[in-house]
Parts: sequence; C-alpha cells; structure tokens
Amino acid sequence: MKELKWLIFDVDGVLIDVSKSYDLATKLTVEYFLKKLNKDVEINLNIIRKLRQKGAFGDDFKVSEALIIGALTEDIQQFVEDFPSGKGIEWVRSRFGIAVNPKSIEKVFNTFYLGEYYKDRIFEFDGLWKKEKSIVKRELLEKANERFKLGVVTGRSSLELELAEKILGFHFENAVTRELYVKPDPKALWHLTKGEEGIYIGDTINDSLLVENYKKAYGKDFGFLMVGRDVKDVNEAIEKLLDIF
Repeated sequence: MKELKWLIFDVDGVLIDVSKSYDLATKLTVEYFLKKLNKDVEINLNIIRKLRQKGAFGDDFKVSEALIIGALTEDIQQFVEDFPSGKGIEWVRSRFGIAVNPKSIEKVFNTFYLGEYYKDRIFEFDGLWKKEKSIVKRELLEKANERFKLGVVTGRSSLELELAEKILGFHFENAVTRELYVKPDPKALWHLTKGEEGIYIGDTINDSLLVENYKKAYGKDFGFLMVGRDVKDVNEAIEKLLDIF
C-alpha cells in the first residue's frame, strides 16, 4: 500500500480477551435452552471458538442459536467439525429446518453477559463482561493513533463497546457496532473509510469475508491481518505496521 490511512480492529479476541465473558455467556445460553428442551449436553468452550472462527455469524446470538440447533439434531462435536466455512445462521436453519426465537436468545444471553446493565434481564446475574481483560497494550494504541486513523468494526452493541473501552482505557472515535451494520456487510468498512486505504485486523473467517466483500463491492484495496495466522497477536501487528509506515 502506498499510503496507509486506517487501522481498523475487530474487538473480541483481538483487542479484548473474551474467553471468560462472551465464550462463557454463549456456553451458558446454549446449555440453558438445551436444558429447557430436556437435552443434557455440556458445551465445550473450544467448540464455541471453533464455530465462531469458521462461520459468518455476526454476533454470538446467532452462534448460540446454531449450537442449540446443532446439539438438538446431531453430535455437537461433529456438527462443528463439519460446519462449512463462511456459512451462517440462515444455512443452519435451512439445513435442519429449525429456528430458535432470536429475541429469547438475546434476553438470556444479555442477562448472562450484561447482568445489571441489562434492563430486560430474566434473572439476577453478575455480568460476565466484568471478567474481560485487555489484550492490546494501550500505549501501542496511543502511538498508532498518532500516525493512523483508528476504528473498530464489531459485532458488539454500542453499550458493549463502551464497556470494552472502559477495560481498554481507550476510546475509539470511529466505530461501527451492530446497530449500524453486521459483518460481513461491506458497508461497515465503507462507513468508516470512504475508500481510503487501510488494514483490518481480525481473527475469524467472518472478518476476512468482510474485507473480501468490501473489495468486491467498492473496487478498493484493503489489507487484512488475521490474528493467529498472520501475526501472533494484535500487539505484534501494530508494532510491525508502525515500523513499516
């Protein structure tokens, strides 16, 4: 790239460690519904991470629904193992002829994740978001902010992003949350960049689809770095880009 203007990040698994928050909220949500349906299945956290990496879901409500349907219809391990890369909840519903009320999933999930921050909670629960930890070094974000325009495209809501920023100790002036667009909708990147060059740093197939869709839709170049494949973590990515640009 001749001139790198933007560094745009996914949040979960990239900037924030969600292994004890979103991952656990997904597990508890899926097991809650399965128990209501008289299905006693324990959902392994690694299963959740693997499905999230392979699929194009946009948010963990849809990941939860996919896992509920998968556990109801076949062995959950095999369901995730065989899950086709880049497919999402519509594929699951069509494939198995089952759907779970998204609003019901959202209420249960938000009760576990947001706790007292969620006014429609169905029981009292200490929100799992409090267990999140920063992955990115704040000083690196501050250095990058002096050289690039920084932004996030995330499946979080604006409230959830605000909670993440409390943990990071850093505020993103430029952000696309799920109220605006859901990945991999290319309009999410266009909303921030308006065609300027940049790099998106993510950790799932859905993140790479976002960039691919953007390049096809707008005919603009845009880079992508996958954490765990191209770089060890977001800190390594930022350090390398600061050295190069």
